[in-house]
Amino acid sequence: MITSFVSDIGCINPAPEPSEALWASMHAYADQLGVNYEKGTHSWECFQVGTSYPAVCLISCLLISAVHSDVALSVNTDVLQACLPQHSLEIQVYVGTYTWLGILLDDETSKSPEDCSRFVERLAAGEKQPTPLLEGWAELMRLAFKYWDPVVANFIVAASLNFVNANVLENRHEFKTLKPTRGGKNWPWFMRDKDGVAEAYALFTFPKDRYQDISNYLEMIPDNMSSYLSLTNDILS
Repeated sequence: MITSFVSDIGCINPAPEPSEALWASMHAYADQLGVNYEKGTHSWECFQVGTSYPAVCLISCLLISAVHSDVALSVNTDVLQACLPQHSLEIQVYVGTYTWLGILLDDETSKSPEDCSRFVERLAAGEKQPTPLLEGWAELMRLAFKYWDPVVANFIVAASLNFVNANVLENRHEFKTLKPTRGGKNWPWFMRDKDGVAEAYALFTFPKDRYQDISNYLEMIPDNMSSYLSLTNDILS
């Protein structure tokens, strides 16, 4: 199944390792955020995943969009081997940092449920978050508008806020004791969609410096990219 999947999306060679420039830039931005990622810690492991993710995620998303879209996107072996050079280093650092902090949030929500439950409230009020991790996530929300069309950035931010809220909900007593009924058949997918943040990753593929006309890719986001990423992640994990 996995062999067929890789063949169907046109993946011929393994994704490249993160470049030295990406490593250096990720480290510099991480130091600026003040989130601990000392070697040997869980955060360090998450940081390594985040630094590697742009090479894999952006390649996969662009391949999927090329397979399912009528729009002729420039995809070739040389581009893939160079880890999508049309995505700027800034974009790669953003996606890498988003992945790193997102994994930490997923793991840390149960330890600080009160801090996380008020994240959206503080963001809306323009208040500083109580921890470097939450403040770093808030900074990514604000920074999204620098790299993506305002409407696209809105979707990215909305998906990111839903991600935090879904993680908070999963740690609530009401959620843990909720008994499924026949009337809630779409509830599992509702939660999967919120806590999987696949919509944001699908949209990361299309920064405004490369894709000015958002009509070229919006239709593929719900089915061909967002759902695809969520379900493929479930299968391969």
